[in-house]
Amino acid sequence: MTSNTPENSDAHSSLSERQRAVAFAQANAPVGADGLARVGRPPIPAKFVVTVAIVFVVLGLGGVVIEHFFGGIGTTRATSTIVTLPPSTNRAGPALDGPTRAFMGMKEIASATAAPFVLLDQSGRPWSLAAQRGKVVVLTFFNAACNDVCPVEGAEIRRARTALGATADRVEFAVVNSDPKHLTPSRSPAALTVPGLERATTVHFLTGSLHQLNAIWIAYGVRVRVGALANQVAHNDVMYFISPDGRLRSLVVPFARVDDAGRFHLSPSEVGRFAQGVAAEAISLAG
Repeated sequence: MTSNTPENSDAHSSLSERQRAVAFAQANAPVGADGLARVGRPPIPAKFVVTVAIVFVVLGLGGVVIEHFFGGIGTTRATSTIVTLPPSTNRAGPALDGPTRAFMGMKEIASATAAPFVLLDQSGRPWSLAAQRGKVVVLTFFNAACNDVCPVEGAEIRRARTALGATADRVEFAVVNSDPKHLTPSRSPAALTVPGLERATTVHFLTGSLHQLNAIWIAYGVRVRVGALANQVAHNDVMYFISPDGRLRSLVVPFARVDDAGRFHLSPSEVGRFAQGVAAEAISLAG
């Protein structure tokens, strides 16, 4: 997929196709080997495509956005090649053990530069990735309405912040909105209030225009699909760890079980284990 928009050109220059393939393939599996769901929503029925595509055309949003949202609709995973990258080196702090890494779906990245972006946080203030140099950034994606993996991943972020201890002020959590139907900044988005993160000063829920978000989704291997109804927004789940020098160092795959009512959940012990892994990785990068 190509675009001539400035946002997309900048985003693509930082993360190579080979490196995006790892994130895309790792994060797009709807169910992992452990049987846990690893996707935000069930696939959108193809019959909704024409109706919603017309809406996007009327709004003047352009072909690249439509292709990004509707390409491969009706399928449960994107077609990508899994590529093994060389591991990062010179890591400090506690190391994750093999079972925890497997549980989290962790992959190391060969120090690619994180694609820069500027979005608005929950207070309507600009938040820039470049301005976070000197800190670890944990970057992830879920919906403003918290109707996807958000309740589980948000709880993991809350517990990870506690587990960071003295390192907490050196780690920022950036959650980029993955819902193209809810773009307006809110001081109390459900994405923060539902998991109890509204008072967490180092957690930022970020949103912007559809073109801004689309460029970021593409750059970080996030596939968003929309349907005709408000709750029909599907996306793959991924969390990146960005080192203080602005490089992508690793990624994990957030996941949850989904009940018959479409609610996402994990046991407290699983949430705690994932949170401890997030904290350990962040502390390792903080040095």
